[in-house]
Amino acid sequence: MVGVLLASVFCAVAFAYVCTEFAMSRFGVRERLIVGQSGLAMILAVNLLSLMLVWAGASALVAVTGHPLYLHVTVIAIAAQAVWLGYDLWLYRRDHLRVRYEN
Repeated sequence: MVGVLLASVFCAVAFAYVCTEFAMSRFGVRERLIVGQSGLAMILAVNLLSLMLVWAGASALVAVTGHPLYLHVTVIAIAAQAVWLGYDLWLYRRDHLRVRYEN
């Protein structure tokens, strides 16, 4: 059971990364930060969208298996997305300050 849990955490973090990066590039969030537009709302929206995708995918897998692990799935999805939200907020802080300093 522990091996399955560790594998699911790794897969959740990887899937959250793929979803977040795809949405960030699709909506042009990083480009907005570089030109000085505020992208904080977009960063939060993209991460929320990615969290919903990860949670829905994991919930569907749990529903197929028939095990009542929905609380575990929710905690893993939130923790996996929190990693990328922290990374994106750090990039926002770094790029936002750089743009403000250069102007």
